[in-house]
Amino acid sequence: MKNVLLQLTSCSFRHGFNILGLHLQKNLFRNTIYGSTRKESSSCATVVDQFVSKHYHCKTVLLLLQVLSAGRTPGFVNNIALFSNIRNYCYFTTASKTNNLKNIFINMEGDTTKAMLVTANVGSIFEEPETMFPSWLSAFYQCLNVNQPSIVALHCQEVGGKNYEASMQHVNHFIKTLLACEELQKYDRARIILDEDYTASDKFTALGSLYFIHQDVPNVLIWDFVDCKFIEVEGREVLSGNIENVPIKEKAKFPQHFFPEFKWSRKGFLRTRWSVNNCIFDLVNIHLFHDASNIVAMQSSPSVYAENRQRALLHTLQRFENDKYSKVPLFIFGDFNFRLDSNLLIQELTSKLVAKQFRGKKDQVNKIEYTEEGNGKVLLTIGSKSFDYYEKHSDLFSNMNKWLHQYDTEFQAYREQLMEFEISFPPSYPFCENVKDGVSYMKTRVPSWCDRILLTHSAKDIIVQDLSHPVVYDIIGKESCMGDHKPVYLFFHIKPGKGKSPAEDQTLLESSTTSELLRSRARTLSINGELVGNVDMEAINIHDYAVFEQEQNLIEEFRESIKNKASKDSDVDKKRSFQDVVRDVRTMEKVLKQWPGRSLDRHHSSSSEDYPSDDSEGKSLADVERDDVNSVEAFPLLVDHNENCRVVHNLQAADIVNSGEGSAVSERDVEVTLVGGTQGSGGCRDNSSGKAGVVMLAQHDDGVHVESSNPPASSNPVNQSGRERLQSGKNDQTSPSADFFAGCCSCVLF
Repeated sequence: MKNVLLQLTSCSFRHGFNILGLHLQKNLFRNTIYGSTRKESSSCATVVDQFVSKHYHCKTVLLLLQVLSAGRTPGFVNNIALFSNIRNYCYFTTASKTNNLKNIFINMEGDTTKAMLVTANVGSIFEEPETMFPSWLSAFYQCLNVNQPSIVALHCQEVGGKNYEASMQHVNHFIKTLLACEELQKYDRARIILDEDYTASDKFTALGSLYFIHQDVPNVLIWDFVDCKFIEVEGREVLSGNIENVPIKEKAKFPQHFFPEFKWSRKGFLRTRWSVNNCIFDLVNIHLFHDASNIVAMQSSPSVYAENRQRALLHTLQRFENDKYSKVPLFIFGDFNFRLDSNLLIQELTSKLVAKQFRGKKDQVNKIEYTEEGNGKVLLTIGSKSFDYYEKHSDLFSNMNKWLHQYDTEFQAYREQLMEFEISFPPSYPFCENVKDGVSYMKTRVPSWCDRILLTHSAKDIIVQDLSHPVVYDIIGKESCMGDHKPVYLFFHIKPGKGKSPAEDQTLLESSTTSELLRSRARTLSINGELVGNVDMEAINIHDYAVFEQEQNLIEEFRESIKNKASKDSDVDKKRSFQDVVRDVRTMEKVLKQWPGRSLDRHHSSSSEDYPSDDSEGKSLADVERDDVNSVEAFPLLVDHNENCRVVHNLQAADIVNSGEGSAVSERDVEVTLVGGTQGSGGCRDNSSGKAGVVMLAQHDDGVHVESSNPPASSNPVNQSGRERLQSGKNDQTSPSADFFAGCCSCVLF
């Protein structure tokens, strides 16, 4: 073995490491380095010293320690410390050499996972997607290629743009481009959670959390906040539209009184919980309130807007602290909208200048000019939404980062709960939105570090921090146009968790090689719970699978872009879900059980038993109506056959009694046309004899048809109200003719 080690003294750096790795795998080197005798250990340590001294630099030493760590034991650490001069190269003192080495080996213990957390306010790139998407995505892909992370967490704010009603349709293209890009093809698992339902204004946050897991990461679980358990992450899944019922996230919009200056906002947070190699942590996407006016912001220190942000962030942290879930390391990253203390900054910049105020229509200050004393040259102009330091603007905010940090004071209020790695990049906002200019700031706001990645102190403990595992905290697209916000990322290595992972109990993971595991892992794509087959991504619209609380409030352009997936002419197979089938069965069961005066085992037919019995004679009309309402609680589904039997609304029995056929009943602002034998242009409503039918259940393509009407009337039903038909039909016991049901070729009676 010693002869093998001696080869290290005469080989190249790379070849030497190959030799170390080869013999380490054969358990030869590790057995020798902490051999049974002091002499053997000393001999091997001497050879290691010769190799390090020949190829010395800090990275060499730490890489060598990483290779040697596979043979870690207390004896190994002690022998290296005693017989090797590595401590000198690592600047270890004699008293602390053993502890320092132990700390290095602890950090190197097991397989670390490379993670890249990204926060990006993407609002402006959705305003001009044709020109902004390529530049933004190109810089993002380049960052992926440089860092090669195993897990990517991309937290987006203002998904769909500032004018989200018109721009939300562009989210489909943005997501499909990411899923189809070459740089993410080896990330075989993904969870994409998009809060897009702007029709639910009390819940809408416009947050998007996108997570991609590399195929080499064997054990990744995500937390179910409803069932309070971890579930395995398999395949790729997109969850879009209204996501209130998605169990793998916790989401909340901030109370409106947190931001009283505005009548409405989209600010809030979205949390997920992960287990990666048995290391558990939370990832929180957050968007805090912005500064509405530069002039208001400069009036106090801290500003009124900073106080609003502090109230919202402390509210969020306290919520996590007091909830029922276990406390785990937490990374919270997003658009915090932290701003420089403009009150103090402007005082410093204008200490020798003369201020002149301009007032608007309401006698409020809307602009302030600062000029040089004597010559009147304007050096600084501040408006409600303007901040122009003229020729010094670029130099101040692009090249004087260290000087500006003294005014970046908002984070100080959270030091006890959170920490942040050192910022070495320029302010992330507000950059020019000209696609040809990626370095200039817009002269609208005081440039600030709005986009941040913060973490709890316990989260710092799960990050490997040494020279061989550097932590990188920087912006993406330094010279590219990324919109008004530059994305900010944090790259680091996650330590493996301690204890036994639930996945380790699976025979597949214990016995399979990595290649076998990859073959067994299905590459699937599902959208809002529906599996999408092997189809061209261009043929998919993720919004076809989305649900919106008030679809009628979607703007026409966006609504027209969403096609019904059941009738969409594409290669995507749409099958009725299990939930749809159960809903239909329960609907039929409910109607059957509640229908009065009929044995439950009787077939639904055109029978006189379905009419009001003779004991209704002598009752007032109100009594008859009340009996009908009490006996049938609800007709769960109503179908408009002019819309190909599409289920259009739930309708209460009272609505049927009190409304005439063919009339419009408005409930929740939805117009519903009653059916029940009215003369029409076809389907079940086509009744040439003019007779009204009874209760009929029919299975159509889109659901269960429930049709209820009154007994046959002696006069034209088109000109009668429901009340009149009910009265005139009391004594008519004639059964409806069989041709009443012949009009609809797709009806199947139950």
